[in-house]
Amino acid sequence: MSQTDPWLVLRTRSHQENTVELCLRQKQIIAYLPRHQVPRRRANGPRTFVQMPLFPGYIFVQPRMDQFEHMRYIRGSCGLILSGDKPAVMPERDLEAVQILVSSRTDLTVNPRLMPGERVEVVAGPFMGIQGELIRIKNEDRLVINAPLLSSSVSVEVDVDDVTSLEPRKVYSAVKPVSYQGIPA
Repeated sequence: MSQTDPWLVLRTRSHQENTVELCLRQKQIIAYLPRHQVPRRRANGPRTFVQMPLFPGYIFVQPRMDQFEHMRYIRGSCGLILSGDKPAVMPERDLEAVQILVSSRTDLTVNPRLMPGERVEVVAGPFMGIQGELIRIKNEDRLVINAPLLSSSVSVEVDVDDVTSLEPRKVYSAVKPVSYQGIPA
């Protein structure tokens, strides 16, 4: 990994991650597409595992300054993720953490909507209106929320679709083709 060129995040069209990664490599642009094993079962067939992108729709790229123009013409890409009017930089330590998780070969689940520690509100179901802190994601469908009630705390398990975050998200914009001016050197 280069010390001078930052890691950026490139948005792709749906199911085009492999195509974009191949095109980037053909243009000699450093790209990293983290993948994980996902079980699949065909009708009346054996259970198999397929390699799927860990973050569907995203590829990490580390282009040199002279390669930005080549990135504008990648089939299947939608442009860099921006923070304001500049490409959002992926901290190298965060990328290394992703690489460690992927290389561990453990079951990985990505929930882009909610993170433990967030303030959330139950918006449907029998607990509608309760606000609290998301303690943990029990599985893909269930969450454990800690709700302060009467000077004490009560934990409740709810369906993931019944909860929304109360915290503002850091705003990143995608799908805007970038002119690549103002990129950090």
